[in-house]
Amino acid sequence: MSAEMASRGVYRFRLPFGGIAAFLLGTLFLAGAIHICTILLVPLLARHDGWSRLAPLADEARFAELGVVGPGAANVAGLDPLFINGACRLRLGEAPAALTVAARERFWSLALYDPKGTVIFSLNDRTAVEGRLDMLVVSPAQNAEFRQAAAPAADDQTVVVEAKTNDLVALLRLFAPTSAARAEARRILAAAECVPAPLEG
Repeated sequence: MSAEMASRGVYRFRLPFGGIAAFLLGTLFLAGAIHICTILLVPLLARHDGWSRLAPLADEARFAELGVVGPGAANVAGLDPLFINGACRLRLGEAPAALTVAARERFWSLALYDPKGTVIFSLNDRTAVEGRLDMLVVSPAQNAEFRQAAAPAADDQTVVVEAKTNDLVALLRLFAPTSAARAEARRILAAAECVPAPLEG
């Protein structure tokens, strides 16, 4: 340092090249750690999956109609306003659940959600026989009992779905683009069944 710079009180801080590299590397690792932690915490802090939206509004033993965002009590964001939607809670601890839907000449779909918000099974009118669905949802133990039953508990047209969890939500969607179609879809939704179905021993 020159005498002139010292007299003016001017000091230059020089960081060696190795120090700069270490600083940049540390900053990069810190930013990466924050990014990874943020991604891992998102599912815990922001639950907006199918389960968290549907479970509080689903009824047991029947499909409860869900409204789109707007006036009303049972609203679920993200639902298509061209559909009539219904949700039913399935609890397989005591008995399997039987679901029936009869809706010919109309697009409909049904999905089963587990508590993680994952769709474990889905189908629509194109995979049903003449627009009618007969479904039995069972746990692994119930499925084994169902297959060992001597009496034919269900015919060949019954769809048997095995679920690894005893708590599910079924979401039924009926295409209804007009007021007349909405009235008919509500009638179909009211007639659809979602009931416990004890296996005959």
